[in-house]
Amino acid sequence: MAGSGKRQVREWRLWLRRFHIDLAGDQMERICVFVDELVRWNKKMNLTGISSKAGIINDLLLDSLLPVPYLPETGCFLDVGSGSGFPAIPLKILRPSLITRLVEPKKKKVSFLRQVIRLTGLKEIEVIEGRIQDLTGIRQGYDVITSRALSHLPRLVKWCGPYLSTDGLMVCFQGSGRDPILRETRAVLDRHRLGHLMSIPYILPKKRRPRQVLILKKQDMSIQST
Repeated sequence: MAGSGKRQVREWRLWLRRFHIDLAGDQMERICVFVDELVRWNKKMNLTGISSKAGIINDLLLDSLLPVPYLPETGCFLDVGSGSGFPAIPLKILRPSLITRLVEPKKKKVSFLRQVIRLTGLKEIEVIEGRIQDLTGIRQGYDVITSRALSHLPRLVKWCGPYLSTDGLMVCFQGSGRDPILRETRAVLDRHRLGHLMSIPYILPKKRRPRQVLILKKQDMSIQST
């Protein structure tokens, strides 16, 4: 790896450590397999608008890892609108004991995700072809549900809220401005007993636009949403 490439990797690692995330050797190897395969597929078909390896890592991978310190080690994990695998594949790599299901409607992306699962050797993970709002027979009681840019937050909560277990976490990747988003979503959050647990604000390296990860928690019937 060239000197500039090594510096960039160090910068990425330092950025992640600010959020208490450090990758073990085997985790880094699996992430590299995933990213390299995405770059290879992107040369044949448009899975993501970002074509370079550095761009994929900087713009898609880094913030996909931000929820890791707040996720359980075990349980059931559902990712909705999985696309090219963010955030589900990186999160599964760092939380390998989570039983994981990915929901994705586009056949070429389903094929890519299944190929990545084979290459990385991930276990207890499957890809379901379809849209979450159309599927029937999906089990309920997920401990973690994630989605990246599937839909605006009220619709996402409406579709995914029923599948979340009590005390389960819904992780949503949003733009800046937590309070307006939560006010807009208040009614549907209350309906599904979801309260705002925390926000992770961040700015990606070499970017200026602030963003945030919202983590919502499903509450017991006796607890009011806050």
